[in-house]
Amino acid sequence: MEHDNRRILLAAAISAAILVLWQVVFPPPKPQRHPVSAAPDAGQVAAPAQAPTPASAAAPAAPALPANAPEQLATLETPRFTATFSSHGGALRSYLLKGEKFRKDVHGESEPVDLVRQGPGEALPFSLAVAGPDGLATDPAARAPMRLVSHDDRSVVFEGQVGPYSVRKRFELGAREYELKLSLQVTAGPGAPGAVTMLMPGWVDANRPKPGLFSGGAQAPEVVVPMCRAGDKTSRFNGKEPVERVAGAPAWMGLDEHYFVSVVLPATPAGDCLFAKGLGAGGTMAALRLPVQGTLDATFDLFDGPKQLDLLRAYGRGLDSAIDYGTVTNLFAFFARILLWVMRAFEHVVHNWGAAIMLLTLVVKALLYPLTHRSMQSMQEVRRLQPEVDKLKVKYGSDKEKLNLAVMQLYQQHKVNPLGGCLPLLLQMPVWLALYATLQTSVELYREPFLWIHDLTLKDPYFILPLLMGLSSFVMQKISPQPADATQAKMMLYFMPVFLTFIMMNLAAGLTLYILVNNVLSIAQQQVIMRRQAAAEPAKA
Repeated sequence: MEHDNRRILLAAAISAAILVLWQVVFPPPKPQRHPVSAAPDAGQVAAPAQAPTPASAAAPAAPALPANAPEQLATLETPRFTATFSSHGGALRSYLLKGEKFRKDVHGESEPVDLVRQGPGEALPFSLAVAGPDGLATDPAARAPMRLVSHDDRSVVFEGQVGPYSVRKRFELGAREYELKLSLQVTAGPGAPGAVTMLMPGWVDANRPKPGLFSGGAQAPEVVVPMCRAGDKTSRFNGKEPVERVAGAPAWMGLDEHYFVSVVLPATPAGDCLFAKGLGAGGTMAALRLPVQGTLDATFDLFDGPKQLDLLRAYGRGLDSAIDYGTVTNLFAFFARILLWVMRAFEHVVHNWGAAIMLLTLVVKALLYPLTHRSMQSMQEVRRLQPEVDKLKVKYGSDKEKLNLAVMQLYQQHKVNPLGGCLPLLLQMPVWLALYATLQTSVELYREPFLWIHDLTLKDPYFILPLLMGLSSFVMQKISPQPADATQAKMMLYFMPVFLTFIMMNLAAGLTLYILVNNVLSIAQQQVIMRRQAAAEPAKA
C-alpha cells in the first residue's frame, strides 16, 4: 500500500509539472476586448432610443485610429441599388443604381449612375465635420478613419472619433425603394464646440455640358445643386457667396442631381442648413449643422434615387419640390405634371414613350380644335383677299405707311382678323414649354428610345427630326397667307423655318417629335378647310 501511495504521488507530481510546463510553453490566447457599443449586435432588434445621458456618465471613448489606417469597405445591396460604405469618415463611398435605364455614357462606355459625386480631396456623403461654416470643405475630422464594428446583409455600423466627439453610425436598408436609414449617436468630449455638421458634398466636371435653355445635346448636362427645405420654401444654392445659411428648421436637405436626388430627412426637423463651395472648381455642398449638448441621438431617412413624383410625394414635407422646372418653365410646372400624367397613361398602353408623345399631340390637337379651326378659317379669309391686297400694293407702291393702312381697312371691311393665324402658335407655346420642362426633369423619359433615337431627352443624333420639322414648318408657311410687305413675307416663308430647325437641332428629340407631329396635323387640317371652302365658293357664286 505504501508503495502504491508513493507511485500515485509521483504520478501526480509529474502530471502537475507537465501542466505547468505546457502553460509556459503554449500560453492560452488572451481574450480580445471589444469596444463598448450601445447598439445590439447584428441581427438583433434595436432597442428603443433612450433619453440622452450626461456626457460624464457616458462610457469612455475608444482611442482614435491613426490617420493612415487602411480603408475598410462594406456593401449593402437591394434590387434597386448597391451602396458601398467606407471606414474613412464612416460615410458613403458609392451608390450605384441598378437597371439598364439608370446608366450613362462615359467616354463611349456605358456605366451605372453613381449618385456619389466626390471631388478631388472632398469628404464623402454623410461624413461629419466639427469646423465652423467657413472650414467645412477642409476639415480633416470629416475624413478621420473609423472602426467597422459590424456588418450584415441589412446594416453596417461604424464607431470612432470625429475631433472631440465620440461617434457611432448605423446605416441600414429602409422599407421604401432607394431608401437607407441612419442612426447617429454623438458624445461630446472636452473642448467640443457644441455642434457637428453632416456633409453632402457634390462635384461636376467642368468639361461636361452646362444646363441651359437649349440644353439637350449628345450628353445630358450634369447638375449638382445643394438645396434645403425650411418652412414652406425650398432654397437652392446659387454659388454667389462662399457660405450661405438657410433660415428655419430644415425638413430635408441634399443635392439636386438633374434626373436624380440625394436628400437627408431628419426624423425631427432640427439644426440649420448650410450651403458652401467645395475645394476646387465644380465643388459644392449642402450641410446640416446639428447642436450637441452633451450627447446627440438622432435618426434620418436617406433617399438617393430618381425624381419620380410618386416616390418623392410618399415622404411628404414638400419633397416633390426637389424637382426644379427652371426659372421660366416653373410657370408651367402645373401643365408639365399634367402632360407627364397623360403620357404615363399612354405609355402603359403602347409601351413606348415616343408613341406616347405622339398620342399626347393628338389629344392636345383635339382639345384645341375649335380654336384652331376658327383661326384657320380666318387665315383662309385673308388668303381670299390676297388679290385685293396685291392691287393695293400696285396702287401705293413704296409708300408702306399708306399701304398698311389700306390693307387694315380692307380687313375691317370684310371683318377679317389678320392676327388670327397667330392663335394656334400662341396656344401651343405653353404646351411646348411644359413639355420642354418635362423632358428636362422627368426621369421617366430619361434614356427612353424611339426608332433610331436612343434617348428622347437628348437631341436627335442624325438631325432627322429637326430637318423634317423644318420642312413641315416651310409647308405650313407656304399654304398660309403672306404679309402684305414682301420683305416680311420672305422672312416668314424662309427665315422662320430655317431658324426653328437650327434651334431644334440641339433640343430634346421628344420636343421636336411633338412639334413635327403637330405641324403635320395642322397641315392636314388646313388642307381640309381649304377644300371645303373651295367647294363652297361656286355655290355662293
